[in-house]
Amino acid sequence: MPSYAVSSHFLAAFAKSAVGTALLDLQGRWLAFNDALCRILGYPRDELLTLSYRDVTHPADLDADLTQLQRMLAGDLDSYCLEKRYCRPDGAVVWGLLTVTLSRDDAGRAECLIAQVIDITAQKKAIEDRDALFALAPDLLSISSHDGYIMQVNPAWHALLGWDEAVLKSRPFVDFLHPDDRARTMEKAGELAGGGKVLGFRNRYRHADGSWRWIEWSTSVAGDGRMFCSGRDVTEQIESEERTRRLSRELHHRATHDFLTGLPNRYEFMGRLQHAIDTAGRDPHPLVLMFIDLDGFKAVNDFCGHETGDAVLIAFGRRLREAVRQVDIVARLAGDEFVVLLDRPHGSWPAAIETAQAILRAAGQPYPETEGRTQPGATIGMALHRPGESADQLLSRADAAMYAAKKAGKNRAAYERAGQWVLLGA
Repeated sequence: MPSYAVSSHFLAAFAKSAVGTALLDLQGRWLAFNDALCRILGYPRDELLTLSYRDVTHPADLDADLTQLQRMLAGDLDSYCLEKRYCRPDGAVVWGLLTVTLSRDDAGRAECLIAQVIDITAQKKAIEDRDALFALAPDLLSISSHDGYIMQVNPAWHALLGWDEAVLKSRPFVDFLHPDDRARTMEKAGELAGGGKVLGFRNRYRHADGSWRWIEWSTSVAGDGRMFCSGRDVTEQIESEERTRRLSRELHHRATHDFLTGLPNRYEFMGRLQHAIDTAGRDPHPLVLMFIDLDGFKAVNDFCGHETGDAVLIAFGRRLREAVRQVDIVARLAGDEFVVLLDRPHGSWPAAIETAQAILRAAGQPYPETEGRTQPGATIGMALHRPGESADQLLSRADAAMYAAKKAGKNRAAYERAGQWVLLGA
């Protein structure tokens, strides 16, 4: 199987997740998936490997999925999300909330598909049951008086919130609200005084066990001030939305940051660099790029092992971040190659030189991780952005300056001035 940079870290993070997660090639063939997907689809791992996603998709939902996939591959979408049915081997149908994201390599080329499936069969069935049994009113139904007391409730209140009807009628309904939601709830009720309605208003109600449940309300207020309310428990939905947001943030961070140092990766850095260049084109100001390579890093791996090498990279990334301003961009391109973009350095070039010297001093400090067996350093190539120069061209010039510094003896910085290399020490 081809090596995909995202696969091991992505799947490891979600190996125990209830969310079915898979990597697929651009033709829709499985590359890897977690156990949750096997459970959702009902297939043993070995059997699922012999199938494609088309084989397990309900025929009625295949066209919609393929249409979205083709749009994404054509560049119209970065990702898509849809509800679809899957066919289990026992003939059962399971509903899944499918999210598909296109993963790209460092060069921006489409690499593979990241698919996530949340089993929403229970939610689908609940909706169907609610519609079929509407007369039994599974949602919270209530009528409240103009003075805020509940006059009538249906059995769903006890089922969903655990309260007996007598308790609910004994106190103003505001007493059951979360303290943080009381003011805005009463404000909304005041807006509706004398008539009107509201849909989708959410607040938290206390459960009889002391916990809080999110309820989404549809409310109509009569002219005499009575409120007719229908409410549904959306706690799981809100928690699911929050989990999805956290997952989205984490996936984005993993896609744009180096897993080892936590710094932006090459793909993310090049985007930020291009943005800085575009900004400088509209509002001219200096940009200085530093291409940094660790000296003696191979010796660290050879003499101390790769775990120590990783620790040194992490330590150097931290030192690099501490040696520059908060507004400057620090990234790890690959291996032991790092970059720093100085955006609007104070004093322009002199400030950049001071920063380079500070980085050299920081890099030259002992690394406790190596236990004195070897001492890595750093070599820096510097380039001042020229008007009209692309991100790749600027990076190439900084890279060339770094090699000039390497050739001159390492543990130093170099930049070009009037066609000549100028060398700096710490």
